[in-house]
Amino acid sequence: MSQSETATDAPERTGAHAPSHLPSVGELLEATTERMRAPELLSEDPRTEARELVAFALGVLPAQLEARKNQHLSVREHGEFLRVLHRRLALEPTGYIVGAVEILGLRFLVDRRGFIPRLDLPVLIGAGLDRVPEDARGFALDLACGIGAAGICVAHARPGLHVDLADVSVEAIDLARENAARLVPGRAVCFAGDLFAPLPRDRRGSYCVITANPPWVPDGTELPEEVINHEPVVSFFGGPDGLDVVRRLVTELPAWLAPGGVYAQECDPSQVAKVISLLEAQGLGECRAHRDREGIERVVSARRPG
Repeated sequence: MSQSETATDAPERTGAHAPSHLPSVGELLEATTERMRAPELLSEDPRTEARELVAFALGVLPAQLEARKNQHLSVREHGEFLRVLHRRLALEPTGYIVGAVEILGLRFLVDRRGFIPRLDLPVLIGAGLDRVPEDARGFALDLACGIGAAGICVAHARPGLHVDLADVSVEAIDLARENAARLVPGRAVCFAGDLFAPLPRDRRGSYCVITANPPWVPDGTELPEEVINHEPVVSFFGGPDGLDVVRRLVTELPAWLAPGGVYAQECDPSQVAKVISLLEAQGLGECRAHRDREGIERVVSARRPG
């Protein structure tokens, strides 16, 4: 069954082949949620992850599971779920298994060409949009955009904005282009290159919001097996203290922000004070730290005066 089929299609194909000893969809969701709590899986949200895995195994979207919660799995469906679960327990990230990740209600394609956005990405997006009026018109920029999630969410939330997506990885930009074409058609342009280098010169001083998730992990840091064995290394390491790319970005940043334009980026909690200092040294004001769902400061924002 493809994920484009509806949940109501399922009983006709599985009802006669659903032994009662196999779990119902609801029971499987509960059991899988508990499995996702295993420390080695590093799950940010076990329930969401369970929904993604079960839905993928059944060939439906997560939103369609509720209609099937009392139906028992067929032998075929149960076998497919066990194959999916085996991949996850072998530390393959759920996003790569499913081929998608949902952020703020938008479903993004994701594969090994790009870093998988974490569930705290809305903190970065919210920090960027917090001081941008809903009727704003003009340009937004997402630097080190990966699959394009932050910039596309910004454009989706502010229909008057055109978004530029930029990343040093050609592969990631190809994926960002696919996502933009699906989710904000006609309102995004993608650029492959280092930070601001590939952008048109006439964009200087025009961005009312810039979001960024540059590499900020210090070189030599030991990353979890799930991350280092699957996700692109270029997305993580940022020099001896993790801030080499951030320093270069911040140095050029004021020239690209419009007067009153807002900048927001993710960083490690231990780097928040340093990043704020770097931003202030470039003349940016209203610097703030933003907390994630656990109450930890992971995002910094600032504003160009004017």
